[in-house]
Amino acid sequence: MTPVELLESVKGRFQPLLADDETLLQTLLRQALTTYQDKAGVIKPVRIKKEDGVSLKPPEDYLALIHVTDSRGCLVYSDPFPDSIDLDLNGDERYPFTMLYLVNLRDRNYKEWNIPADIIGMLEDYLEALIAIKNTERLRIVAIAGKLDTSGYPDEITLQQRKQELEAQMSANRAIIPGATVL
Repeated sequence: MTPVELLESVKGRFQPLLADDETLLQTLLRQALTTYQDKAGVIKPVRIKKEDGVSLKPPEDYLALIHVTDSRGCLVYSDPFPDSIDLDLNGDERYPFTMLYLVNLRDRNYKEWNIPADIIGMLEDYLEALIAIKNTERLRIVAIAGKLDTSGYPDEITLQQRKQELEAQMSANRAIIPGATVL
């Protein structure tokens, strides 16, 4: 599921959706991806073979290097630079290496890349909470303008509390960085 498909899926949860401005929805989608990236993060492994060399091009979805380990789980010294990740080998490392890095969820083409399947549910719920805050605000304005009862709408505090609960869940589900042995 791409971020655009995720947004369309969440928009279907609202009847009616008054907060339907495309710029606003894209901003909320970006906010949801940024919050997940900052509070929980996604770790991705890459296998490095001997023929890949010692100066590696960062993956397209690269955010930050965690570490590189050899086949025994021993740390391989590495230096991240803006255009490469350079390995500093001392001769006793065993191939293949595994590079772990944090994935950039925010700064990518939202129409082309797929969100990792294990975080879709949390992102949907969080994006729904963000949209609900704006949508309920607009529903209240319309109801008040039409002199209708607004008691059936959740209040701002309840909506903000739901958002904060989801953020706490994200933090609790933080990606756990595996260790590496230094010899």
